Amino acid sequence: MATPYLDIQNLTKSIGDLILFEDLSFSVAEGQHVGLIARNGAGKSTLLSLIAGKDTADSGDIVFQKGLRIGMLEQTPDFSPEMPVRQAVASRLRAEYASLLIADEGQTLQAHTDTFDADEEWAEVQLRAQQILTQLKITQLDKPIGLLSGGQQKRVALASVLIANPDLLILDEPTNHLDLEMIEWLEKYLQRNTKALLLVTHDRYFLDRVCQSIVEIDQQTAYSYKGNYAYYLEKRDERIAATNANIDRA
Repeated sequence: MATPYLDIQNLTKSIGDLILFEDLSFSVAEGQHVGLIARNGAGKSTLLSLIAGKDTADSGDIVFQKGLRIGMLEQTPDFSPEMPVRQAVASRLRAEYASLLIADEGQTLQAHTDTFDADEEWAEVQLRAQQILTQLKITQLDKPIGLLSGGQQKRVALASVLIANPDLLILDEPTNHLDLEMIEWLEKYLQRNTKALLLVTHDRYFLDRVCQSIVEIDQQTAYSYKGNYAYYLEKRDERIAATNANIDRA
């Protein structure tokens, strides 16, 4: 059995008198790509805020594997407006590497740290950064974040979290503000990625091709399906039909 990277245990969250979810339980294992589905207002964004530690649950636990590196793309990234793009990209890597700068010439990543001396691995980071920045059409590295459009800021945030290459990647609506070419590239990138992924998206085709497991929040409860989005649709209909049949017999 794969190692649980993220384990949600009996999580309950309410806002005033409204219960968003109750005793919610599911996990994301090593190498697993999980799509999170719920109707608008059912608590997806709140759940991600809980996972990110920006909100607290009424009860239950969120458990991460010890030493896990986590990268989260929020739906609305929060950058300092005066921060140059290069600094925003670099900030994602500072947690992994002791120091980082992006050279003025050639737009390449360079670092010097006592704890990171694996030249081959660092060369791989440089190559990954160059590829991702290029594919997401991020070229104005000296421009302050505040002068970028909302869509451009989202792409900077996406590039940053992908370059960091965390053990668990949590993406909230990553295809927003991407053109078709970028979406196709991101789809292939995530398909090749063997790290764990928790994905929230309204793009059902993207979800179907990237995720092999689906977690649905419905009626305050989590339902897990070991298959892609098409499989989930089939099994969800079977679950609802069985529930309705039980109600009719009652």
